[in-house]
Amino acid sequence: MPTVCLNGCDLPVEAAQGETLLSCIRRNGFKVESTCDGQGVCGKCRVIVHGELSPPDEVELEHLSGQPGNIRLACRAKVVGDLTVTLGETWTQIHSAPESKCRTVALDSLLKRVTLPDEVESQRPYAETLPFKISDPRVPAKIAARGENSNQAFGIVFGNELLDIRFDRTPVLGAAVDIGTTSLSLNLFDLESGEFLGSSSALNPQTAYGGDVITRINYCREKAEGVSILRSVLIGQLELMLDEVLGKDRNRDQVHLMSAAGNTTMLHIMAGVNPLSLARAPFRPVFLKPVILEADRCGIPISPLGRLILLPGASAYVGADIVGGLTAIDYRTCSGCTLFIDIGTNGEIVLIEAPDRLLGTSCAMGPALEGMNISCGCRAVPGAVNSVTLDAGMLPRYTTIGDLPPIGICGSGLVDLVAALVTSGVIASSGAFNPDCGRGLTERLRGDRYYLTDNVFLNQRDIRQVQLAKSAAISGILTLLSEAGRSVAELEHIIVAGSFGYHLNPENLKRIGLLPEEYPGRITFVGNSSLSGASLALINQGILREMEHLASIIQVQELGSHPAFSKNFLSQLNFPNS
Repeated sequence: MPTVCLNGCDLPVEAAQGETLLSCIRRNGFKVESTCDGQGVCGKCRVIVHGELSPPDEVELEHLSGQPGNIRLACRAKVVGDLTVTLGETWTQIHSAPESKCRTVALDSLLKRVTLPDEVESQRPYAETLPFKISDPRVPAKIAARGENSNQAFGIVFGNELLDIRFDRTPVLGAAVDIGTTSLSLNLFDLESGEFLGSSSALNPQTAYGGDVITRINYCREKAEGVSILRSVLIGQLELMLDEVLGKDRNRDQVHLMSAAGNTTMLHIMAGVNPLSLARAPFRPVFLKPVILEADRCGIPISPLGRLILLPGASAYVGADIVGGLTAIDYRTCSGCTLFIDIGTNGEIVLIEAPDRLLGTSCAMGPALEGMNISCGCRAVPGAVNSVTLDAGMLPRYTTIGDLPPIGICGSGLVDLVAALVTSGVIASSGAFNPDCGRGLTERLRGDRYYLTDNVFLNQRDIRQVQLAKSAAISGILTLLSEAGRSVAELEHIIVAGSFGYHLNPENLKRIGLLPEEYPGRITFVGNSSLSGASLALINQGILREMEHLASIIQVQELGSHPAFSKNFLSQLNFPNS
């Protein structure tokens, strides 16, 4: 059998004749980005290969036009003979947005440390004298050990349940996590003082198996062990993030509570529940209310006696991330008609008319605005072009993350570039390049490509991906407004949430038609409000009840069957004329 040496490992692995490189890479525990899960659509599973491979087919040649011959797509290239393969590492890095500035709440966590009373002379079991429920057999064993320890005993209590007994005052910690489709974020808190101890963020490693929730649900459908694999890589990354924040002076055994926000698919996978029902009518989740799981049984990297709380969602596609975000901004204080939108692969939108009247929906925007399915697109990694303007001479000026040489263009840079080219006339309202807009503007046009740099370009297909994404978002907004009997003129405030949205230029969002071009009011960016919501629920138990109530009153509109959405979608594909 052919042998494959992956990333310089001393021990080559065997590969079946005709096996794709992607299959070989995954089977041996390595990762390469494949947002389309090996369908040959995204073109992101690029690897450097030396050795015997099948010749590239038409799909691969289209994606790799202009690239050196030793760069191949792992999903298309098949093993013929012995190989040496180098995998890129840049895609695993991500530039995160700051957490939103959210409301302040009192410290009243579900998890508390209490002082346990001394034992008294009695034949009654000590455990039965305590006002707490004890369900874990390890706790009575610790009670039995009390007689051998003269120190004061402390109980770690979750609600009315005694989870653990400690004989010292080691910290009682809690972690809040946002499980995004693309990125993961974690906050660590001292639950006795409420002190914020640190944060960590990383790319969600599930992106190696698909860039959006539908691709990952399909992965779970096609692979018997799909849920287990996706859950395992997620928990492994959370473990690394938690260790990073804990540092050398703290340990995981001190963390007794974790709260998790995320879309409904992500939370199903976190719970080890197959999300297949979310992708077929009537799109019924297995759960929406808060779910509390025992740490050791679900394998999360905190104290084995701890608990994981999965926060409540409103529907299959309006999840706990949106409920958490609305709670973090305190939606009840929004004056007038307010639009809350989380821009990502799954655009979630809520129209807030009053504290007891909220209309919500979601629209499949796809991963284009996160740099995926774009020829030179990339995530917000070092070297990614993240802003673009045209100077007085109509020459493009750009910045990159970390001020490094450009390696590709991320979502914020893509929005800026398209907006600038639409404004200047290089891109017509139809989305087609306009070769007659003037020599100074078209010097960088070569065929169906506009070159920002010598190796970073935008082509006609990329523009279409942007049009599809922005049309989905604006159509969702207009459909919600129509359902509420409202017009754009009645909107008083637009709040943009999410890691991606934080880095966007509001005027350019209107210029490409993702937000209503005629909207004159305030646009506020609140960053990762989902993580803020998870943090609030960790710190204050009343927030969890508030979230559950909120999730129950959001009136969710299904766009797929809504006649106005299809009409709006087609009419909004073009860029605005102005």
